[in-house]
Parts: sequence; C-alpha cells; structure tokens
Amino acid sequence: MKTLATFLGAVVLAFSLNACGMLQAKYDANGKATAAYLQSKNTGSPRTNVEGLWYSPQWGVVVLNQTPKGELTGIFQDAYRVQGWVVGKSAYLVLIDDDWTEYTVELQRQSTEKLTGFYSSSVPFSDKDKTPLELYRIDR
Repeated sequence: MKTLATFLGAVVLAFSLNACGMLQAKYDANGKATAAYLQSKNTGSPRTNVEGLWYSPQWGVVVLNQTPKGELTGIFQDAYRVQGWVVGKSAYLVLIDDDWTEYTVELQRQSTEKLTGFYSSSVPFSDKDKTPLELYRIDR
C-alpha cells in the first residue's frame, strides 16, 4: 500500500511539474510575441501626443502617458497595464494583466478629442478578431 501511495505521489508531482513548465512556456511565448509586436510598430517618430485621460464606452477610464520619443505607458480600465508606441498619428498598445498580454490595440488620432481603432485578443494584432474601439478625451 505504501508503494502505491508513493508511486501515485510521484505521478502527481511529475504532472504538476510538467504543468508548471508548460505554463511558463506559454508565458514566455506571449512575452516574446508582445515584444516582437511592439518592436515592429516602433518604426517612426510621433506626430501627435495622446497623453491624457480618456474614456471608452466599452472599457471605461483610460490613462495614457507619452514620452517625447512616443513611448506609451498607462492604465486601461484600472485592470490592464499599458505599453506601446505612438508613430505618426497612430498609437499601438498592448494591455497586460499579471505579466500576460491580453489585448493588442491599434488607434488613429481623429482629433484632439477622439481616438478610434480596434482591439484584438490576439498577439500580434489580428484583423480576424478585431473589435471597434473609441476613446474620448475627458481631461480638458
């Protein structure tokens, strides 16, 4: 009986270690895809500044911070950490929760008061699952 319990314990341990390795591999792949996506979008200088407080009917409040080189950080709906770039009049974002990129976002500046575009649950961004997104400036 002890031998069976020891054997079953070893099997459970082996499965849990394998599952941890598979989970880490998924996180690593997501991180690499995120870095590659952001690098592919960092192709020019910003021609607009999207820094500020925004509101999306779908998502709620969005805070964006922008450096002079166009790097974006911030918070999307109090749940997602933002990383991204402004290139020309476009913004390319990733929305991260617990070190996992959940969404990619591609926006165009329509005016000083409005950004429009799409978000995707794919990394990199995919037209196959894109959903419309609008952001309205609320800090002026």
